[in-house]
Amino acid sequence: MLIDTHCHLNFKVFKNRAREVLVRAKQAGVGQVVVVGADLKTSKIAAKLAQNHDEVWASVGIHPHHVLEYLIKAQVQSKMTGESLPELLDLIFYQVSQELELLIVQDKVKAIGEVGLDLYEYQQTKYAQEVDQELYLAWQKAFLRRQLLVAAAHNKSVILHNRQTVDHLLGFFAEHPELLLSQKMVLHCCEPDPRLLNFAKKNQLFIGVDGDVTYDQVKQDFIRQVPLEMLVLETDSPFMTPEPDRSMFKQKKDQLKYSERVCEPRHIANIAQKIAELKTVSFEQVADQTTTNVEQLFHT
Repeated sequence: MLIDTHCHLNFKVFKNRAREVLVRAKQAGVGQVVVVGADLKTSKIAAKLAQNHDEVWASVGIHPHHVLEYLIKAQVQSKMTGESLPELLDLIFYQVSQELELLIVQDKVKAIGEVGLDLYEYQQTKYAQEVDQELYLAWQKAFLRRQLLVAAAHNKSVILHNRQTVDHLLGFFAEHPELLLSQKMVLHCCEPDPRLLNFAKKNQLFIGVDGDVTYDQVKQDFIRQVPLEMLVLETDSPFMTPEPDRSMFKQKKDQLKYSERVCEPRHIANIAQKIAELKTVSFEQVADQTTTNVEQLFHT
């Protein structure tokens, strides 16, 4: 059996399409998927999908990019009322954590995530208001710390997001080693950085591998160095479509609707096949070992 440990069936492109997407996944040998939250809205949808579909587990949390929304909201309120920005942010996080607590206790919610640090500028969600990057990063770290505490308190696993912040992430855990959860954390879509691999090995963390491994030479070289016992498979759908569909979707872009040319959990099979090639092992070995890894990661 194959397992997609990171997909976003809770995103708008999949609205009212979860059942058909899951059927296609099953036909491709994918027996279980983890629908991952990025904010409160998508976390609630993930939990509901898990309730409604046997083959779905959920993860809930606040993506570091969405911390910016809370920061801007607090800044506006602080200017209007004169209230302290740190106090406003503390209040916001308290309210958010109360909602996360209601979700995390559900049996099919397996993890807190995706949470982490991110300094990448997302063009599709740019904010008009200028935000001090140092302050933004500080509050990303604050939200990360508090969500990790929620995970620890409820004995849940963690899906860690990191983008263009390797030094900051490693520095964060150097300051907070007590927040590391051996064999219960995965570096989602792990950047091909040897420092992250060493960090994962030292602390018994898993590494998530996505569709870019089918076309990115740097990622391929990196994954060759990662023991199969540390890998879990992810699509991050609807993003990062693997080859050969990546090229096919581009060629037929004008003939297909957007919803017909996005990555889906079924694409885990393409990723597993590429890993088998890179590792010179059988497809079945990849499927069996990564399933065992998921059982350890999510304590299923």
